This record gives sequence, structure tokens and C-alpha cells, in this order.
Amino acid sequence: MAALTRLVPDGIVADRAGLAAYDSDALSAYRQSALVCVLPKSREEVAAVLRFASAEGVPIVPRGAGTSLSGGALPRADGILLGLGTDEPYS
Repeated sequence: MAALTRLVPDGIVADRAGLAAYDSDALSAYRQSALVCVLPKSREEVAAVLRFASAEGVPIVPRGAGTSLSGGALPRADGILLGLGTDEPYS
């Protein structure tokens, strides 16, 4: 967790209450808590998280706004949920 915090200092959600907001998409019949949710604010942060996950063998599930009804943004208990839903373009 410390390594991710260094990569994305203001964008780590790791507590149970915070992760509950990301445990499903709009298909709420299925729920799963992620190991951690990372909310990057720049392309560089996204790239850094992807490099970290690749090097450590940690699975990533990308998530947009969470409005899908397909369950495609369902987190993995052993992985990083990469929150990409933003109203602003990445810098």
C-alpha cells in the first residue's frame, strides 16, 4: 500500500467504508470489495500504477463511472480497482 501511496499520493482508497462505494457497478446484484482502489489524476499516475501492478503481478480492473449493467467493473479481492471516471481530461 505504501508503494501505491507514493505513486498516487491523494488517490488511494483502502478502508472498508471507502471501498464499499466501489464494490459493484450499476449491476448491484454482484458485489466484491477490491484490495485497494486507486484514483489517479494524471496519465503519469495511471502509467505508474500499471507499471507497479505489472511488476508485482497484481491484477487490475479498470472502472469508469460505474454505470454499466454488465458487471464489467466488478473488483477483484486480490487486485487494484483503477478508477478512471473523471469529468476532467487527464493532464
